[in-house]
Formats: sequence, structure tokens, C-alpha cells
Amino acid sequence: MSGVNITEEEYYEMLWFRSSMVFTDAEKELIRNARVAVVGVGGTGGIASEQLVRSGVSNLTLVDPDIFEMTNINRQHFCTVSAIGKKKVDAGKERLLEVNPFAKITTYPEGIDKYNAEEIVKNVDIIIDASDNKAAHYPLHRFAKIHKVPVISRAHTIPEFTFGAKANLWDYRDENISTREEDEHSPTAAYPLDEVTDEMFAAKDKQVHDEFNEIYRRLFKSNYAHKLLLSENTPPEGFFEQYSEGRDKLVQGTNWGPGVTITGTFFAIVAINIMINAKDIFLGPISIKGNSKFPGIIDQREIK
Repeated sequence: MSGVNITEEEYYEMLWFRSSMVFTDAEKELIRNARVAVVGVGGTGGIASEQLVRSGVSNLTLVDPDIFEMTNINRQHFCTVSAIGKKKVDAGKERLLEVNPFAKITTYPEGIDKYNAEEIVKNVDIIIDASDNKAAHYPLHRFAKIHKVPVISRAHTIPEFTFGAKANLWDYRDENISTREEDEHSPTAAYPLDEVTDEMFAAKDKQVHDEFNEIYRRLFKSNYAHKLLLSENTPPEGFFEQYSEGRDKLVQGTNWGPGVTITGTFFAIVAINIMINAKDIFLGPISIKGNSKFPGIIDQREIK
């Protein structure tokens, strides 16, 4: 370990020195021993990963098939100039081991699909789902329900449907929770997983994108235009021309660095709450703009 010569126990003692008033010794051990999978380690997932490791999580699984590109550098913390062209999981592992050289980091550079989802899910206690397609979401959630692993994922609400600092919690420890696939009324939910094709997943992705594009069109013509937050979905025709003309009324959300940082940090806090069985962790002192909304969790049990 360059520049530092300490034992693993000395490392954790110093790591938690500043947060000694936040967690009890028993809670620190729960955090240290928790096994977390982060599916998608670009923006939200990458930031959540680092916050978890800096909080004391020592067992992390990183899942992502993508490589870093220059367009990622504005918001994805693992992405640096030297990381361009590298697999996201490889750059992420390198970064996290710089934070905690004693951490155990497992990587899946091939990503997640219906063939390896169960292998990933059954070996973890909590999942942060920051993936962006149904071929990843749905198998992940199916096996999470089977193995009773809670999943934290993005939520979309109208008219703020793309703001990342809200999260859905599918707490599959409760056997009455339906899957994300069922909640999204996907036709794929009616089929055994081995009968669902890539084309069927892609068709659901297209449906979701088309729905978002229609929302974009309505928002541009509505009183809510000033609340529009951009997402990573393919925008409708003419979107950027309208955006350029009316950008003073728009706020960039999930593609903007600070917005993504808030989201990833919030996901990490939700995960830690689950680890230590806490209702809330309040971090202070904190200042919030008077008309801002504090990040919230949408528990699937609350919307049944």
C-alpha cells in the first residue's frame, strides 16, 4: 500500500473515526460484512459504489459490460482521462481499491442477463440496480424475488419523472412484493424466463422510450415545461431545437454531474439503512433550498 503501512483492522478504525457518532460498533460490522451488487457502474452506480466503500462496505460486486467514453466524464466519477477506453468495472475496481485496498471486489465485465443473473443475485444481500435496459432489469428482479434480496432502483414520476434522487425499493424480503416486471405491466412477465427473447426485452424498452418521448412532447406544451429534467432516453424529433430556444425554463437533471452525484449518494444511504435496519440516516448540518424536495424512497408496499 503506497504511502500507508497499516493493518486491515487499523484501516477500518481510521475509516470510521469521523463517523463514530453515526454508527454503533455493531452497525459498523453489519456494514463491513454486507455483500452488495451494483449493476451498472457508470453515473449513479459508480458513485453509489464509492460511497459504500467509503462507508465501510468491504464486499462489492460490480456489473457492467460498457467501456468509458469522453461523454461520460461530466458525471461518472470512475471516468477520468486515463480511464477512457477501459471497462467500467475494471476502472471502478481500480478506483475502489485505491480507497480501500482490503476490499473484496468481484467484477462481471460481461454485464448481466437472464443466463447469469441468478449467479450474481444469490451471492449478495442488497442490489443497487442502475442498469438501463429491461434485459438486465427483469431477470435481476425475478431472481432477487426468488432469493429475497432487496433491490434499490430508479423511480420515474410525472412531471419530474427523470429526477434521479428518488428511488424505488423492491424489498423482496417481503414475499408479497410484485416484481418490477409485473409493476411495469410488461408482457414478458407472462413467460418463463428461458422463453423471453432479446427482441421481447427490446420491445419493452422501445415502448418505455416512446412513452417518455410523448411525455416530453406534452411537457413542452404545458405549464410544467420549467420542471422538465432530461434523461438518457432518445429524445423526440426537434427536441434539441426546442430545448435551445427554451433552456432558461429547463433544468438539466440526470445527465448533469451534481444531479447524478446526489442520486448515487442517496442510493448508498438507502442501502446502508437496509444493512443496519434503520429508518433514516440524517446527515447534518444540511442546508436545503426552501423550494427543494428532499430525496424520497418509494417503497413498493406503499403503492399496492
